Amino acid sequence: MKFSLENNQKGWIFAVFVAALVSFTFINAYPISILDEAKNAEAAREMWASEDYWVPKFNGELRTDKPPLHYYFMLLGFKLFGTTVLGARFFSAVMGFITLLATFGFARKHFGKAVAQTTMVILVGSFFFMQEFHLAVPDPYLIAFVTLGLFSFYHFYATKKQLYLVLFYFFLALGALSKGPVAIALPGLSVGLFLVLQKELKNTFRYYPVLGLLGIAVMVVPWFWQVHLKTDGLWTQGFFFDHNISRFSAPMEGHGGSFLVTWGFILLGLLPFSFFIPQAFRHAWRERTNTALIFAACVAGVFILFFSISSTKLPNYTMPCYAFLALLLGAFFTKKIEVGFSRWNIVSVVLLLLLGLALPVAAYVGMRQEASLASLSYLAIGLIPTAIGTLLGFLFYIRKKTVAFLLSNAFSWGMLLFILHGNLYPKLTAVQPTTAVTEVIPDDANIVVYKRMDAAFPFAFQQTFKVINNLNDTANLHGFYLLTNHPEGQDLDAFENIRRVISRKALFENHTTVLYRIE
Repeated sequence: MKFSLENNQKGWIFAVFVAALVSFTFINAYPISILDEAKNAEAAREMWASEDYWVPKFNGELRTDKPPLHYYFMLLGFKLFGTTVLGARFFSAVMGFITLLATFGFARKHFGKAVAQTTMVILVGSFFFMQEFHLAVPDPYLIAFVTLGLFSFYHFYATKKQLYLVLFYFFLALGALSKGPVAIALPGLSVGLFLVLQKELKNTFRYYPVLGLLGIAVMVVPWFWQVHLKTDGLWTQGFFFDHNISRFSAPMEGHGGSFLVTWGFILLGLLPFSFFIPQAFRHAWRERTNTALIFAACVAGVFILFFSISSTKLPNYTMPCYAFLALLLGAFFTKKIEVGFSRWNIVSVVLLLLLGLALPVAAYVGMRQEASLASLSYLAIGLIPTAIGTLLGFLFYIRKKTVAFLLSNAFSWGMLLFILHGNLYPKLTAVQPTTAVTEVIPDDANIVVYKRMDAAFPFAFQQTFKVINNLNDTANLHGFYLLTNHPEGQDLDAFENIRRVISRKALFENHTTVLYRIE
């Protein structure tokens, strides 16, 4: 069985079609509900509503978490599609589309057509990674710009065409405007490690690092300086010290753990082929005369090591290196298509089989444990095709049909993206607090918040809410609705003038939204 497309045109048609399919399908099939997506989308909506394009705010309060570029892309999305879920997520999907095609093109140029096709199959089969491009968060932009920047660097290294070096620094600047210094520091470390291994460090100034950093500063500093002035330094303090230095030195919001947590996230992020990452690194070392392969290994190694030692750990942190991990895996599997698997690869295959078979069972049990989801536990049936595809992949492996093994697993796990976004997530969000409250509250209701609320409410209701911290402030709020998810707000119906309307626990989070009416 051959795994190839006959000519360049067919190869690119395949890539464009698949990239568009996995990037744009179902991006607005369910509402914004998770914390990060809700806060980022709402901050962009408040920029749109207030026409203040300098200072990010959430529910009227300064938001220092991220730089502005993803907000500006969302504003463009709102211009095209209104302040909707589609508007908030559209350009995240565009970033996924660009990342896939850029990786395919890079692989064709520096690895050959076979590796490019295999790498594309691996990426589009990695449902968790592709899911990131369906979210209104800054990470899709960081992933795309870091990937494009590092590809540009290697193009310059291989061709010495100055345009690629300019693009390298340009894309890093866009990455810094997406998520901050990490977009400069980690690509810089990756390039430095690569130059050391290639014994090229003495030639560093051929890459004009000082001029490049000045160019980045010209693009980045004006916004940072303006927001610093407009917030009397509060944004600078919050972003650089709290959300960068503190995140590295100490766990934030409970997102800590050992270095194994980072590897666990990578295992999840590139399923189903992440079980073969050790072999892919080993293959890269054996083929170390291939500088493109070593470059990909350097990028992946730097990102993994950095976030392994970082105190705060989240699944999206290592994602800017996933295109490079996919290149390593693509080269490894392309070699296996030619020569077959070695015996010790059975360990990875069996682990993948066990996980695939356990997936629908684990989903069913997990949903039964969540009271609000018990009635929807039947949705776990939708994961059975993935289990079947993984089993078929195992049988193909036993019969030494490497291409069939690759395609069976990529297709069955890639289907999860469509199953989750097209069916499972829309049904799950139907039991979210925002949905429950919307169903019982009048359209013209006056709402105030007691101390704290689920972050999804402002974007869902397209408004900001007054927050009160003292119940004495409710004396003049007759007929208002009171919304809260603060622990102190769970039993306010003990007060004579406050009546509980509905309560709903957030999915997979430890807080419950309660809606009251002030009589």
